[in-house]
Amino acid sequence: MAERKFCCFKGRGEISLVDYLARLARTAGFIPVGNAPSFVLNATETTENVKDFTTPGGGTACAFREIDAVNVSLQLRCHSPRNWSIATGGSGDDVEVATAAVASEEHVLWPGTVEPLDHLADDTVAIVVKSTDGQTTYDVGTDYEITPAGSIKLVEGTTIPAPTVAQGKGQPNITVSYTRREQRLIQLYSQPPKPVALHFDGYNVAESPVQPIHFDLFKVVFGPAASVNVISDNLAQLELTGTVERDATRPMGTLSNPFSQYGTLKI
Repeated sequence: MAERKFCCFKGRGEISLVDYLARLARTAGFIPVGNAPSFVLNATETTENVKDFTTPGGGTACAFREIDAVNVSLQLRCHSPRNWSIATGGSGDDVEVATAAVASEEHVLWPGTVEPLDHLADDTVAIVVKSTDGQTTYDVGTDYEITPAGSIKLVEGTTIPAPTVAQGKGQPNITVSYTRREQRLIQLYSQPPKPVALHFDGYNVAESPVQPIHFDLFKVVFGPAASVNVISDNLAQLELTGTVERDATRPMGTLSNPFSQYGTLKI
């Protein structure tokens, strides 16, 4: 067999994450994060040099180096509910809110404002706006508009009366009936970061023929994305940064045959 020559590396493939504790218990599997254009590891270290004071030339007598931290950055282009939840420290992405009829949902609609509904509305089903006593049905286009995302907005010349204020609180002046569409309700920044296991299932496309690789990080803690460009000239991406922690459940081996508690690379 001819000797294989290793040269350049250019990774392409699929990154998947799973809750660390669920991975330990084998109660969940890796879920792909979708298109990820960048996945980078950065290691920092502590170094200490001791000068050589025994010779006229000086120099370094000895040096000590140890890993301080291993950091990871991950860009996500796929804006799935799960990725949004990871990027915003959110929860609830794994629960699908089923479609349902919503009847007489009360709202306080002030002139010149937009009032969002409690849920995303199914735009194939009519939205009906009435007075709070249910006796008057208001006309879309004459009394109010429905925004593309399904909020209610008053129009000039509306017959909807302005709301009143009682004990410092605005009182509902409309009720809205509509059909809630299937959706995910993500509670933003609602929980501390949870450790995950990371698996990269991909290829080195710089080799010919293309060679498969597996890259595993046993325990990673991602913080919320520092910025999320909700409105921008460019397509949004979720920028995650995190720290690779030691997985104390894995053996360290021996000095002659060490094992990693950080991760492995199969190449």
